[in-house]
Amino acid sequence: MKKLYSLVLFLVALGICQAQEGQLEQSYRRSSLYSIMLNTGIKYSNEMEQVFADFTVPDKFNDHSLGLKSIKDVSKIENKLVPIERFLYKSQLAKRMVSKWFNRDKNTGAFSMELVAERGNYNASLLDVALARSSVRGIAMLSDAGEELIGNTFLLVNEISYIDKESNAIAAAAIFGTIAAVAGSVSNASGGNKTGAVADLTKSIADLGSNVSDLVAGFSVKVTSYLYQLEWNDSIANVFYTNYYYDKDNIDATKKSAYENDTELFKLKFVGQQAVKSDKTSLRGVHTNGDLISKTMQRAIDKSIVELQRENEVFRVKVPLIEIAEDGIHVQIGLKEGVSEKSRFEVLEQVVDDNGRTKYKRVGIIKPAKGKIWDNRYMAVEEEAVNANLNYTTFEVVSGSGFYPGMLVREIKF
Repeated sequence: MKKLYSLVLFLVALGICQAQEGQLEQSYRRSSLYSIMLNTGIKYSNEMEQVFADFTVPDKFNDHSLGLKSIKDVSKIENKLVPIERFLYKSQLAKRMVSKWFNRDKNTGAFSMELVAERGNYNASLLDVALARSSVRGIAMLSDAGEELIGNTFLLVNEISYIDKESNAIAAAAIFGTIAAVAGSVSNASGGNKTGAVADLTKSIADLGSNVSDLVAGFSVKVTSYLYQLEWNDSIANVFYTNYYYDKDNIDATKKSAYENDTELFKLKFVGQQAVKSDKTSLRGVHTNGDLISKTMQRAIDKSIVELQRENEVFRVKVPLIEIAEDGIHVQIGLKEGVSEKSRFEVLEQVVDDNGRTKYKRVGIIKPAKGKIWDNRYMAVEEEAVNANLNYTTFEVVSGSGFYPGMLVREIKF
């Protein structure tokens, strides 16, 4: 009976629903991410900054972006943590991230629990009651929301640099100049036929001679990502809810002023950093210089995120198991998340205790099935990559049983 009760609570909290196209889609608690670029003013930084501005955060995270997409540091300081953390303090970015969590009204300073409720699958009214009544269960609910949601909010600062080798000079010229010109002429000549344009573009690049097409495909960048986590614990939460929080029906000028003048409570703590180089980029699916730069940069950033998750458990995402099928277990992760045949994932059952706090219990381990790993990397479909149209990776059971859709999987080191 207790097991059934936990399962019912889990399903209610998870909010399983049918998506429009019939795929099972779970509303689970994602970590939140804000990703920005550090423009160091080196060669092609401005061009890459323009491309980065259109990037979105990976879909396994809630998008916690603010208006700012990049920051500049043209100093020659080798340790970029110094200018980054100087900026974080000066801009009070941590407090701005908290303000977003609580939908702070810029004019009145009033907060609300709507976003917390939405992302955590809570009832907003119950959270409001929990704030008003300092009951044991109410405090537990607010602590649960803080630990699961606000405390799992991350900032990723990406320092991106073009790898400037002598042989790449031709590639860079082609990317930032020739490809744009060729793409325009190809588009006109092909009468708007995108498939024909792509094929002609690849041929045109090859016709430039001097192995330019190989050099263009070899265009690469280095991404150094600095990961920060928003600090949120019971002490910070207590000060926030007691001294600063008020809603639109209880405007409080004193609390408003106190919150705006506090420059010390909210902080972003450094978690770790990772430097990666982009892999060789296929020209298939590329038809503008922006496409090539986007493909190279986005895949490098995704690669950096994978490495940061492997080294920092707190940053690892939990993803729902979507289906138990005859051929195995289906989960919507793939090459973008660094899945390989060597990967292992734990299967977690989400349970809610008597106080309403969420717990995770390992119930098994799974591994990717050979030849059934989804290629969900950026522009993999346009590239016509193998397994780009799978829509999920199929897993085999290593240990455990009784799995069902909605359980969560998370990569483990072994």
